[in-house]
Amino acid sequence: MASRPTTPRVAPRDRSSSRSSLRSSSPSEDPVQVRTHISTLKHSIRHQQAQLQSLENIIRAGPRPLHMPPDDAPAPAAPATPVKILRRSSYDVLQSIAGPASSLPLPKRDHDTTDILEGIPMTSFRRPSSPTRSLSRIPVSAVGNARALADEGLTSPVRPSSSIHRSHSSNDLSSTTPTIHSTAPTDSSSLIPPSPTPNSNSLTPTSARRLSSTPGGTTKVLADLQTGVINARNALENTKSQLRLSQRTVASLTRKVEDLKEVEERLRIENEGLNNVVARKERLLQEVLERARKAEAEAALLKSQLKQETSTSKKSIREMESQLAESTALSKKSEREYITLRDSIKGMTETWKHDTEGLKSEMKKRDERWKKELDGVGKKYKDLVQNVKEKEKLWGDEFKKVRENDIKMQKDVDEIWTAEIKRLEEEVKKSDSRCEKASATANDLALELSILRKRMRAPQTSTINDDTSVPPNTTDLPSNTTAATQENIPP
Repeated sequence: MASRPTTPRVAPRDRSSSRSSLRSSSPSEDPVQVRTHISTLKHSIRHQQAQLQSLENIIRAGPRPLHMPPDDAPAPAAPATPVKILRRSSYDVLQSIAGPASSLPLPKRDHDTTDILEGIPMTSFRRPSSPTRSLSRIPVSAVGNARALADEGLTSPVRPSSSIHRSHSSNDLSSTTPTIHSTAPTDSSSLIPPSPTPNSNSLTPTSARRLSSTPGGTTKVLADLQTGVINARNALENTKSQLRLSQRTVASLTRKVEDLKEVEERLRIENEGLNNVVARKERLLQEVLERARKAEAEAALLKSQLKQETSTSKKSIREMESQLAESTALSKKSEREYITLRDSIKGMTETWKHDTEGLKSEMKKRDERWKKELDGVGKKYKDLVQNVKEKEKLWGDEFKKVRENDIKMQKDVDEIWTAEIKRLEEEVKKSDSRCEKASATANDLALELSILRKRMRAPQTSTINDDTSVPPNTTDLPSNTTAATQENIPP
């Protein structure tokens, strides 16, 4: 099935008429070229912004000389501290001329170091970020295009900018000697337009030193500074105009890119829909083809199966016919064998009858013999049982007699042992009473010994007093104790 080609759907235009006119005016622009042009413009904008930042850093980091006196003012005759305090710096004068809103590269004096040139940033300040080291996704080829676009505006040589350098004199008064150093930064070369004044007005350091003694040198220095300020203003205006133009071009190109992205998205969606339709129809075609192939394969299989079944059926019919012939032959043969077997079985049955009759007669004879033997064995067993019973009676009488004798002997032994035990118990009781009496006498003797020892240890005076104060009952103790001991002693 062939799929009918569908026309791409065009979405309604939501953009303004200006975008439609821009789209119609540049139909031949490719999106790749537009992207490269946008990248180059972005790179040039970043480059110009970096240049502006470098100029601002130079203004902030540059040395700031003190204020020069005007042309009609006489030079200071003698060094004095109040004159030094009343002087204004050149930075204040230039800032009052340029205005507070301007971002001109004004010189700024550094009081610590005197040999640093203007326009060169200090190491203590932060390094300005270079446009080529940014984290943006700008291709490397766009950098060359930006440089070529920046070099196209250079039609005349660049006038170098002048700056003022202050040097300390050997005198106590710190007087300023304006020195002119030509500085031409490479980053701002593409932005500064040609100077209206010729290059002959720029002064060398030697001529500046010569003119420092006369009051006319200050006017020339101020004129050079004013021309430098005008040039810087023109350069800033040019950069601002270029930035505005680049921003406009970037905005227009971003609009074009957005339109192209919308068209691309719409076409991509339509293409996806068409691809889905084509894929669905291809799937249907593949399914139909697969079904047809399966049907053809099944038909071929059925044909082969028919052929095989017909061949197998013919073979089976032939085999069955041969088996029928064989079975008929076997049936006839089996009938013959049956007749012969029947005759043989009849003869065998007769012989079996004769054999069974002989076996029966022999079995009867054997049964009679076994009966006779069993009768003899039974008689012998009865005799043995009677003999055993008689012996058991004799053994029972003897056992009874022995048991009676044993009981008598045990009774006699028990009587003897009980008498002995009673006698021993009486002796033990007597010995216990004797031991108790002996322990009592021992306690009495121990008391007497303790009393005697105390009396022997006491002094004689105490013994006399004790003898006089002893009660009459204590004197009777030894006699009583001796009598008790005599009674307790066994005879």
